[in-house]
Amino acid sequence: MKSPRSRANRPKGRGTRADRKIRAQVVREWIGAPRPLDLNKNVSEASEWIESLLEKIGMTGGLEEERVIETWRELAGELVASQTAPVSLRRGCLTLKVLQPSMRFHLEQLKPQLLRKLQQELGEEHLKSLRLTIG
Repeated sequence: MKSPRSRANRPKGRGTRADRKIRAQVVREWIGAPRPLDLNKNVSEASEWIESLLEKIGMTGGLEEERVIETWRELAGELVASQTAPVSLRRGCLTLKVLQPSMRFHLEQLKPQLLRKLQQELGEEHLKSLRLTIG
């Protein structure tokens, strides 16, 4: 005849049916609910809310970063594009980082024409001004 398993010999993490029932009863009493709470009940994905949040703060209908970079490369040409890079577009102001002061001076002279051409490509409602910084 086999001897009953002692508690020390049982695999950890498993309990008898009675142990599980007692554990469930203790959890119910501790939580104060008849059954465990459904933790996924009020969970939703961020993608469900992002569009409405962007509309509320006025961030819809903007420009894609790649489109701005590609437009600048086409407009500026290979030499100027290798010396400059669009850094940010905030409140209609496109900031361009320029590597050399002499290139910045040259671009400052052409700023009105550059701005006009960028506005034609990207839209006047998105682009109001152009800012050049050394970087």
